[in-house]
Amino acid sequence: MQIIVFTGGEAPAPDKAVAYFKNILAAGQKPDAVIAADSGLETLRAYQKYFKGLYDFAPSIILGDFDSISDKKILDEYDGATIERSPSYKDDTDTEMALKRANGIARNFLQGQKTRGFPNLFGLTNQKTFVSLIGGAGGRVDHFLSIYNLFGTKIAPDAWLCGEQVLWKAERESFSVGGLKAGDVISIARPFGKNHVGKIRSQGLEWESSVFRKNGMPSVSNTIKEEFARQGRPIQIEFLRGTFVLIAPLFASVQLNKGSTKK
Repeated sequence: MQIIVFTGGEAPAPDKAVAYFKNILAAGQKPDAVIAADSGLETLRAYQKYFKGLYDFAPSIILGDFDSISDKKILDEYDGATIERSPSYKDDTDTEMALKRANGIARNFLQGQKTRGFPNLFGLTNQKTFVSLIGGAGGRVDHFLSIYNLFGTKIAPDAWLCGEQVLWKAERESFSVGGLKAGDVISIARPFGKNHVGKIRSQGLEWESSVFRKNGMPSVSNTIKEEFARQGRPIQIEFLRGTFVLIAPLFASVQLNKGSTKK
């Protein structure tokens, strides 16, 4: 199950996200749910226009207080979507509200699969969910930090597209990162409050997991080994224990084996 959440703030231009969507969607595939949070609807519209005929990003839910949307009249164009208006005076941000809705949709889907008798492996059914968050970078630092902090919570997106990079939630998962050349940067961070736990194994990085920092960010501005770049081999990173954030270029070809890494 693929859920796409568009939120306000800086987002990658649609042409920069081509490789990402090739990683997660088959040509012509429609996401199972598309949620727009406030001015994220404007980002959604840009993606709709660019990917027309390839992916259908028509929103199923549009929510928020709509204080930052440039023209509220565009809401009238989406009578097929559920529009949820919230008061401006609230504790949750529009992004948090959208991710909570995405989490609820995913949870209901997985529960439905369980009741149909699908086997449960590694705590998941064989039908998996994946939430992509697009936007929310740039602008106010507190807004950026509030989204990043969600990687340590239950409503974290599986991937966050911001600027020129994708932040991937990494928790008992293995990643294969291809399409890199010498000098391209890979970093690994920890969500807030997760500074002293976890175990990682890597192959193909200039500075391998054996020298990763034990506290704070395990690896900053790491690069692919020369021989891997020369041979076109992907980097392999296994997150064996703990919760991390893998930060990779938006253009990278990323494959992940979700929820199947063993200690």
